[in-house]
Amino acid sequence: MMMIVKKMSLLLTIILLLSACSSGRLYYAKGGVPRFWTWLDYKATVNYDSLLSLYAAHGVRGITLNAGGNMEVFRKVIPIADKYHVKVFAWIFGTCQGTLAAQHPEWLDYNAQGKSLAQQKAYVDFYKFINPAIPGFREELQKQVEAICQIKGLKGISLDYTRYVDAILPEGIQPRYGIHQDKVYPEWDYGYHPVAIEKFKKQYGYDPRAEANPSQDSLWFQFRLRQVVECVLPLVEIAHRHGKQITASPFPTPAMSRRMVMQDWDKWNLDFYQPMIYYGFYNEDYVWMGACTKEDVAAVGPNKIISAILVDDVTGSKTDPKKVIKTAMDNGSSGLAFFGRPTIAFLEAIKTYKK
Repeated sequence: MMMIVKKMSLLLTIILLLSACSSGRLYYAKGGVPRFWTWLDYKATVNYDSLLSLYAAHGVRGITLNAGGNMEVFRKVIPIADKYHVKVFAWIFGTCQGTLAAQHPEWLDYNAQGKSLAQQKAYVDFYKFINPAIPGFREELQKQVEAICQIKGLKGISLDYTRYVDAILPEGIQPRYGIHQDKVYPEWDYGYHPVAIEKFKKQYGYDPRAEANPSQDSLWFQFRLRQVVECVLPLVEIAHRHGKQITASPFPTPAMSRRMVMQDWDKWNLDFYQPMIYYGFYNEDYVWMGACTKEDVAAVGPNKIISAILVDDVTGSKTDPKKVIKTAMDNGSSGLAFFGRPTIAFLEAIKTYKK
């Protein structure tokens, strides 16, 4: 009898181990990166035990958490996440930082008309973009990442708003602001901070503002792209030195990012990327998301792209979430990240997806 009990116990252990391995293959990609992710703004009223239990049970094993600058938030949420095998990344705004801009309004960026964001807003009030060429800002950003990397149990860093003000908004969003942007216009063309201008003049011997159309000057354009890259690369080194991974949520493809927000993200050398392929913003559908995913994989290589979508794009069009996930995966994405509150049907599609 004892022998039978032991054999049954051993069999049960084997079944559980096989189940865990199967779950691991399903919910994690190469290098232990979760396949399915979401972004969360911390709210004290939310029961994170219930929320993370729900997400984990449906295969969402990665969250990018905005703590609002309060490090204690991570110390509260991470132990809960650990209980459900959910990895927590810190959601960091790169060049768009309202608190830092309030302390250093002289760092705020300028457009081609010579107007600073301290004088005139661009699109929305929270757009407080700091010019990435400013040495003091780069030092401050590195200090921020160093501090965040000290958080026990934090698995990584996720960069957002690491770019310039949108030179061109997505087509589907432009009507909200009563504008039509068929090209780069001076009012929306940023990067003209005096520090950046002087740095460029020292390197190339002329002032780009003297050109008939500075936005078309290739040297000036590449210079501005490079300033963001130079901001990011030290952050990668800091994260890796602390044993953290680093990702970002850039615009849909490298080519679109360069044109729309001067964001050269395929040069950032991150562990993986979560490009925001919010197809509704572009008056497109999930098939277009698949095409963008394929382009992204071609740009940075396999196992480095996790396509990100808006939940509202899926639910608003009554699209089967399984089709969206399959389209992303079939085009080379390692998983799917979503922004917004998912329906149970959306979560069930993740839970039952077979890679």
